[in-house]
Amino acid sequence: MTTTIRFHQYGGPEVLTPEDEQVGRPLEGQVRLRHEAIGVNFIDTAFRRGIFPMPLPGVTGVEGAGIVEETGPGVDFQVGDRVAYFLSPGSYAEVRLIKAGDLIATPEDITSVEIATILTKGLTAWAALNGFHTLRAGETVLVQGASSNVGLLVARWARARGARVIGTTSSSEKLAAIRDSVDYALLSSDASMLERLKAIAPAGVDVVYEFVGKATFDTSVAAVRNGGTIATIGAASGQPDADPDALSRRNVRVVGGPMAQHLQGRTREAINAVFAAHREGTFGDYKANVYPLRDAAAAHADVSARRKLGPMVLVP
Repeated sequence: MTTTIRFHQYGGPEVLTPEDEQVGRPLEGQVRLRHEAIGVNFIDTAFRRGIFPMPLPGVTGVEGAGIVEETGPGVDFQVGDRVAYFLSPGSYAEVRLIKAGDLIATPEDITSVEIATILTKGLTAWAALNGFHTLRAGETVLVQGASSNVGLLVARWARARGARVIGTTSSSEKLAAIRDSVDYALLSSDASMLERLKAIAPAGVDVVYEFVGKATFDTSVAAVRNGGTIATIGAASGQPDADPDALSRRNVRVVGGPMAQHLQGRTREAINAVFAAHREGTFGDYKANVYPLRDAAAAHADVSARRKLGPMVLVP
């Protein structure tokens, strides 16, 4: 028997319930995967709350890494192969069946916990710098919500690529956490923030990476230069109210949507770039808060209360 975390109704973290089950044999094109680590992402909470509905009972989670335990017909992977995946719902399980086409082979020098920590978030950061907007050295970047898991990777990676990075966050504790990752660290609640932004970039910033949404979007609009870009990758405070006509008059491009659209035809390039950035230390100190799989509800409670800084990983 193995453990799977299910929810039988939409709701708060308490709906996540550990259940024992016997996972069957893989069908054609499938493998049975034994997880060594499972990434926790904000989208997991959206499935749990029904923002993105799924058939009930449901299993949330989209990312994991582990070992192939058995293969079905028509699969190139072998038993014992180390693999991982991203954006394949149903990861909160000790063992699961998964389409082989969703899997990637993983390098021996990076652990499963590290892979579950960086893969999806790193790919989102890659899309931010190569898809939503193609970052060039010398550009000035504003990261709204630079203490978020992806925001921090975007800030560090952009800086490593030669951009001048301004990062904002909502508290003094988080400000201290991002200070070494950006060129300018600002409190989003500072009444003088817009004046400080104008002092740093009088003509406006080239691109805003927006992870907060409604609470910071007006400042993002005021801070971006004419002809610049606002990439809306997250909306922790809710969807922003944008004035498309005013933005159009300034030739400001607002882009959003899922990161997967920017991986089309470039997935292997992006994955290799994420692993290379990790090896080279570009992501810096980016270690996960690790929870036992059966404590998934506690991890989600910490996400909801914003009690932890940094990424989260579940370990069976």
